[in-house]
Amino acid sequence: MRLSACLIVKDEEQYLDDCLSSLSGFADEIIIVDTGSTDRSLDIARAHGARVVESAWREDFSFARNLGLDKATGDWILYIDADEQFDTHLADKSCLNNPHAIAATVSLQAAATLTPYDELRLFRNRTDLRFQSVIHETIRPAISAILERDHAATVTSTPYSLKHYGYEGDLTHKHERNKDMLLRATAKDPNRIYLWHALGECYMGLGYSDAAQQAWRRGLALVREGSSAPGDVLIYADLMSMQFNDETPVLVDMEPLHEEACEKHNEDPLIPWYSARGLLTTGEPDAALQKLNKLVALGPEGPTGAELGYDRRLFGEFSWALEGSCELARGCDSKAARCFNRALSANPDSVELRTKLHLANSRLAASELN
Repeated sequence: MRLSACLIVKDEEQYLDDCLSSLSGFADEIIIVDTGSTDRSLDIARAHGARVVESAWREDFSFARNLGLDKATGDWILYIDADEQFDTHLADKSCLNNPHAIAATVSLQAAATLTPYDELRLFRNRTDLRFQSVIHETIRPAISAILERDHAATVTSTPYSLKHYGYEGDLTHKHERNKDMLLRATAKDPNRIYLWHALGECYMGLGYSDAAQQAWRRGLALVREGSSAPGDVLIYADLMSMQFNDETPVLVDMEPLHEEACEKHNEDPLIPWYSARGLLTTGEPDAALQKLNKLVALGPEGPTGAELGYDRRLFGEFSWALEGSCELARGCDSKAARCFNRALSANPDSVELRTKLHLANSRLAASELN
């Protein structure tokens, strides 16, 4: 069995060598579609023996991805980004030997602060498996069509994982680049809910909160029209998050929106988190603590087998800090101090946590004097 790793590259010298090195022993060939690099990316690619296809950037990620697939000669495809690294303890590909399997998942950690989740990154080299959408390109519809038509299978237990390193720091430049492509994508595929989530995030990143809310409202309308899916929780979380942003208006329908989110996605960590924050602000710390208990019970790594990546701090620092605020509101200063100390152990440089710990300790000392 031969495997082709396919990448899109433009000015990725910061990451590319580590990415290609991580594929050694696993990928039998590397196909790189370069869309106009002016740095050392091409030299790095060729030093690793990659086959380079140079193509002008058409503001269409699917076009570039599919161009790479057209050149691949392996039996299987791994699609990977230049700012990702592939990790496998063994170069063994035997888990892909199932003759009925057309795709397989890998464990993806999309950022250092996020929990990993399973994503379809491996699939057979077939002409009917091609990407769709100019941005946030996806191969899922093509895979789903074959699964339904041919009763094929996916491999969901593989030893492979990917780590992504490109979502750190100021992302304003990415939001500026992505906005027009997202508008084109939503115009072409207005029923894809994830695109409305992404467009809203883009607008928020650029400071356009009203436009962000409009995008998320479009996504919410689609969620309400269709059957519930796990990824739909992002739309609810997007809108609920506006309640805690000083630069956005309070949503007039926050209470019914919250009830709807709890009814449909109460097991998803995002909903208990935003519920707990909201309950504390409305003077219900006991109810907020019940919500937080669900998050802390998941452990520091969060849920297993999830379809989304979550901020790890939800299951540690953030929940401990919010627990502390709840205990302060309940007048349980000793418990509050323990919670803030625990949160500080995860983030010792936090001025806010130190201030809250000082408040808890001061109140505790005052009560002991009385």
